[in-house]
Amino acid sequence: MPDDYTPAELKLWITKLHDRQTPTDELQKIAMTLAHIDHPEALQALEAFRESQRAQEIEWIDCAIDECTSYVLQPKNEREEKDYIRLELWQEYEEELLDKMAQRDAAEVHKQHLEVEKELLVGAIGDAPDGNIRLQLMARQSGIAHLITIAENDRVNLEAEIAGLEYLLAQIERAIESPIYRKYGKSEIGVHLHRDCEHWLKRRKGKSS
Repeated sequence: MPDDYTPAELKLWITKLHDRQTPTDELQKIAMTLAHIDHPEALQALEAFRESQRAQEIEWIDCAIDECTSYVLQPKNEREEKDYIRLELWQEYEEELLDKMAQRDAAEVHKQHLEVEKELLVGAIGDAPDGNIRLQLMARQSGIAHLITIAENDRVNLEAEIAGLEYLLAQIERAIESPIYRKYGKSEIGVHLHRDCEHWLKRRKGKSS
């Protein structure tokens, strides 16, 4: 990674990257250089170039952006290390939120199915040809009424859990201090950055849950 560049050199590289007169081979060299520079302006320049008409001249521009992102988002001080962990927590809680939402939706659909079945049974009971069939249908109806209550309770409880997770996610978002993490972090952490101890960290979390 080039770490001996000057601000003037960085500015020149970015200027040439957006200059229509810059030859393709030089564009490729500049993009490769910027890909290995730990500076937000380098990342922003590469992202802007990707949207330009000349982006197709560098087939690996997405790889260059990914590489630069990994450098820019690497924690460099205690504040960024805390923000990094907050972003990890953000992702974990968001995954839990999406799972709870899916469970809530499933509980609601299950309840709707049960209500339709109960309605059918009510009609069937009234038209039952004999007492034995009527008793069977009434027993089934009673059991379904109980299941509807359970499904509704599940939905209500999940709604409460969802509200709590949404509140917690908002608190995490407000707690993130680093401007670069506020701009890029949530969508990028876990995609570009990986800890050497990640496997063991997951195992420890699994044991403590």
